[in-house]
Order: sequence, then structure tokens, then C-alpha cells
Amino acid sequence: MDGVQAVFAYGTLRGDFSESGDRWGVISRTGAAWLPASVSGFKLFQEETAFYPFALQTKLSEDCTLLVWPCDNARDAIAACDRIEGFEPKSPEDGLYRRTVVDVAVPADVLRKASEDKGWLASAAGACEGETSIIRAFLYHQPMDGREREVKHFPGGDWLQAQS
Repeated sequence: MDGVQAVFAYGTLRGDFSESGDRWGVISRTGAAWLPASVSGFKLFQEETAFYPFALQTKLSEDCTLLVWPCDNARDAIAACDRIEGFEPKSPEDGLYRRTVVDVAVPADVLRKASEDKGWLASAAGACEGETSIIRAFLYHQPMDGREREVKHFPGGDWLQAQS
């Protein structure tokens, strides 16, 4: 999986989806850390009949959360996310979602604070030389197909905040 140990979560996989974490229990089952973060090149939408958002690739920046796992948990945790999103790595163009690798900007202070609770994040926090740290992550998105005019958009990039 190209050394990727994270998923950029913008909907029901977000760590702040509910008091107990994400809708699916992935965080509690896998020991993930979740961090507020941003990524460029995607825009969030939601169909009226759906309970979840989806991302379309653009050139814009969106803010959401990042799920990061320790090396030994990453493969199984990302496989669980693949199942939730209906993504099959062996036929990546066939499901509802595609998966791409993105560079996610995480504020250095957020990473350092999270490493207090999740000690395995300390190496990433220690390597952070500036105001942000870049973490490579998978992002699940749908292909552009003209629907972007028929769905609700979240200009600030925060789907969960719009649900409150």
C-alpha cells in the first residue's frame, strides 16, 4: 500500500462524527489517531437521498480529519475502510469510490498534542520542522460525471459542521 498509514476522512469515517468516534467503529477497533487536517484538490458534495458526503477531485482545498494508524495496524484498518467505501484494490475502477494518495497538511501543534495520547505518533511529531507536517494518506473520491450541479456542496469543506 505504498507505505500509506492514513486515510483522509471527510464524512462518516471522521473521528469527530459522534462522541464514540466514527460511524463504523473503525477508530475504536484499530487504535487510530484522528487529527484535524486539510488537503488540496477535492470538493465535498452530498446527494439529497444519501446520509454521507462524497469528494470530487478539483483544484480546491478542503478541511476534514485524518485517521492515522501505527505501522502494524495500518493494513487491516485501511482494508476495513476499503470495505466501508466499497473500494476493491484489485479492480480500483469498478466501485462507487476511487482511492488516491494525497499529501495532507497537519498543523504541527495538533500532531504534537495527539502524540501525547498516541505515543507512536511521536516520531512524526518530532520530524515536524515547520508549522505543518505532511502525511501521505488515501482519500476516497468519486469520479467527475456531471452530477456536481445536482448535489449539495460544502464550501468550507466541513460536512460534519453543516450537519449540526
